[in-house]
Amino acid sequence: MSVTVRLVANAGQRVYAAVLRHGVDLHQALAGIAAAQQITAASVQLLGGLREAAFAETDVATGVKKPSLVFRRPLEIVGGGGMISLLDQAPHVHLHLTLSFQDAGMPCGIAVVGGHVAYALAHAVEAFIICYDGRPPERRADPDTGLLLWDLLPSDIDAL
Repeated sequence: MSVTVRLVANAGQRVYAAVLRHGVDLHQALAGIAAAQQITAASVQLLGGLREAAFAETDVATGVKKPSLVFRRPLEIVGGGGMISLLDQAPHVHLHLTLSFQDAGMPCGIAVVGGHVAYALAHAVEAFIICYDGRPPERRADPDTGLLLWDLLPSDIDAL
């Protein structure tokens, strides 16, 4: 099986541990886990190795999406984090990764890249999914930035 998942904490907060392997797409796998486990809001921590990854970037000044930077080679996740929330009532996964790989052309023999993940294919990745039960944040197009941001409802907490 390419994806395994297990509930590892259940006292007031659900925490799942997952192992993603064999070329599965991280976004699709995490969204599938979220749908199956009824996760509507969570943070995700990831470490491990990838077969391939691409980073996406939007020019913040113009709102124009730039072409993705694609890395088709073994990559090590130095640090990975993300969020699961809702978009159109379905789980939406937002990931950022810092990756390293050997590169003889670099002064130390290693290159480090990172950013917003367009897609990533697992070799062997371990993840914790820390769920926040309650009213989930939903993503909507933000009129000021054009980005899909959380549309947070007014609450009893004063704006900072």
